[in-house]
Amino acid sequence: MQRIPLTSVLLLCFVGILINAATVGPWRISSNFRGYSDFRHLYTGATLATSGHLYDVDFVLATQTELFGGTTRSMIPIRLPFYYAFLSPLAKVPFKVGQRFWLGAMTLAIGIFVGLCSGLGRARTAIACCWSWPLLWSLPQGQDVALLLLLMGAGLWAIYARKNWWLAGLLFSLCLIKFNLFLLFPLLIIGKRKWRLAGGFLTGATCLMGVSFLVAGWEWPRPYVSLIFDPHETPGLGAMPNLRGLVVNLHGPRGVEYVFSLAVIGMVWWVVRHRPFGVAAAATLLGSVLLSQHAYIHDYAILIPALLTLTRSASGALARFCALLLLLPVPYEISFYRLSGTVLAVLLLVLMTAVTWESRNRRTLSLQAELQSRGGGQT
Repeated sequence: MQRIPLTSVLLLCFVGILINAATVGPWRISSNFRGYSDFRHLYTGATLATSGHLYDVDFVLATQTELFGGTTRSMIPIRLPFYYAFLSPLAKVPFKVGQRFWLGAMTLAIGIFVGLCSGLGRARTAIACCWSWPLLWSLPQGQDVALLLLLMGAGLWAIYARKNWWLAGLLFSLCLIKFNLFLLFPLLIIGKRKWRLAGGFLTGATCLMGVSFLVAGWEWPRPYVSLIFDPHETPGLGAMPNLRGLVVNLHGPRGVEYVFSLAVIGMVWWVVRHRPFGVAAAATLLGSVLLSQHAYIHDYAILIPALLTLTRSASGALARFCALLLLLPVPYEISFYRLSGTVLAVLLLVLMTAVTWESRNRRTLSLQAELQSRGGGQT
C-alpha cells in the first residue's frame, strides 16, 4: 500500500472537516450543542440506570421535566440497561458539563480508532473519518457512533495484530450498545466457523446481560420490548437510510420490505461463504444496517472500516465506486436536506449487490481453474 505523505494527510483531513462543517452549518452545530442534542437521552438513562424505572415512560418523562424543564417523547432511553449503568457517572455532574465531556470523549474515541486501524491504513482511515459527514454530524448531536467505531477498531486490532479471536469476540460484544446495527453478525461467525470469536462474544454478552439484570431487576425485558416497538421511538421513518425507510418512501406494503430483507440476508450469506474474512465482515455490516429497524444518517459512520475495505483493488469497479461515494459527503447532504434516506439506501443496496456479484464471479473463476487443473493432471 502506497504511503501518503503526512502533509497531504493533514491537508486532506482539514479540507474534509471544513467542507463537512460548512454543509452541516454552524447554526445546526451550535444549536444542537446548546441543549437539543441526543445526549439528553443518554443523560436521562444514566440518571435512571439503577432506579428500577428505566423504561417506565411516565417516570422517564417526569425525570426529563425535572432535568430539562420539558419532555421529548423520542428521547426515552431505548438502550440496554448495562450501557446506562456504565454511563451512570455522567449523571453525577451537571448536564452541560457532561455534554462537554461526552464531546471530548467521542473525539478521543475517533483518534484511538484511527490509531488501531493499522491494517486499513491509519492515514486512509484518518482521511475517511474527517470526510465522513455522518461522523462529524454525530458529534454535536451527542451520539455515540464514535464509541462503536472504537469498539470495532479494537476488535479488528485483536484479530489482525494480536491474532486473538476470543478477545475480538469479547470486544465486539460491547457493540450490543446498538445491537440493531449488527443483526447479521451470527452469519459471519457461522459461515466462517469462527468458534473462538463466538466464545468471546457469548462470554461478553452473558456478562453484559448479567449487569443489566443486576441494575434493572428481573422485569425489565417486558417493558423494554414494548418500548422498542413503540412507533414514537422511530420518528421520521422516511428519513431512515435503510430498507424500512426505502419502502416507506416508495409507499410499498410491508411485504416488500420482507422480500428485500430476505434478498439481503441471502447476499450476505453468499459473500460470507465465498470471500475472505475482511470482505465478509464488511458485507455483514452493510447488510445489518440495511435490515436495521432503527437507523439514521449518523449510523452510517460505522461503515467506515467496511467501506475502506471495499475500496481496495481486490473489489470490482462498481463496488469500489459505490464504497468511495459513501465515504464522501454528497449522498448524505442530499439525504439530510431532502429528509429522505432513499438515496443512501439505494446506494447501499447497489454496493451490496456489486460485492455479491463479484463474489459470484470469483467463485466461477475458481471453479474453472480447479477444473482446468484436474484436466491438466489427467492428460
